[in-house]
Amino acid sequence: MEPVRVDSSEPLPAYVAGVVHHAAWEDLRGCLASLLAQRAPPRAALVVDTGVAPERLEPARRAHPEVGFEVRENRGWGAGVNRVLGWAAERHPEVPFVLLLNPDIELEPDYGAILAGELHRHPRVAVTGGKLLRPDRATLDSAGIRLPRHRRPRDRGSGEPDRGQYDRREVVFAVSGAAMMVRRSAMEDVAVDGEVADEDFFAYQDDTDLCWRAGRFGWEVVYEPAARAVHARGWRREGRFAIAPAVRRHSFKNHYLQIIKNEPLGSLLGNLPWLLAWEGLRLGFALLRDREILPGYAAALRAAPLAFAKRHAIARRLRGPRPAAPPPPGSARAINSPP
Repeated sequence: MEPVRVDSSEPLPAYVAGVVHHAAWEDLRGCLASLLAQRAPPRAALVVDTGVAPERLEPARRAHPEVGFEVRENRGWGAGVNRVLGWAAERHPEVPFVLLLNPDIELEPDYGAILAGELHRHPRVAVTGGKLLRPDRATLDSAGIRLPRHRRPRDRGSGEPDRGQYDRREVVFAVSGAAMMVRRSAMEDVAVDGEVADEDFFAYQDDTDLCWRAGRFGWEVVYEPAARAVHARGWRREGRFAIAPAVRRHSFKNHYLQIIKNEPLGSLLGNLPWLLAWEGLRLGFALLRDREILPGYAAALRAAPLAFAKRHAIARRLRGPRPAAPPPPGSARAINSPP
């Protein structure tokens, strides 16, 4: 891949970065090295660690003394993201953008600058992400995320050879939380009871839940293929059963929680045939191939009342006044939302 060049004639907007880390110590060192080697490095960086083995963070601490480290209770990806955003607001309130990373990401040198520039030029964009590749650098991992009619989000291009088929900048349903940059003011706008990422999800689909909510609040999510990164990705279809059953159950239940929270009634009814067909397939798969996820149904039922409460909170917010878009800088033209 040829490196993407950033126009050095324009001042580069500032951003800070946070890595939500869980037991991926070797990956973390590569992630931080690529982050700090950015041509436009972050103003500051924080690693929020889930506390599995804090002593194993020492090599990364020694290698990167300019990075902050916090060891916290393991409350999932969403809690880590919320802590990063809280740290950014407390310590760097003047910085408008936050790059959120998983440790199994290695960034190309202009990733941060390209995404910060995207947010700077287009004031209605809340979230943006780049083209993610598998470690062979020839296979796509994610070119943004689409929402099929059965409402199970899918990474566009996942597993396909990268032939340039996703080389157009687009408004998309969502981008992967493995390497997304967010606008802090938008995150404050879409927060529900002070929570940006939903901590009830714990793991998986919390990134698509956040993007879905941002879209409902009138913000845009943009896929920018000029920004590229390599994503090792822990969960792939061929490695499903290497993932702990408890984590697979979180993913299973979260499918229902994000529908409860975000799906308008009209589109729910319009998509009902696809939803019912998909639910039949999910149940059949669980019974025949993966009985360990069956308790995910009970977990979804237990979490449903709180998800409905959040749905009502979102509806109340949507009925209220929405923030006006700031004027675009210079002559840049804001992009249009998809139909």
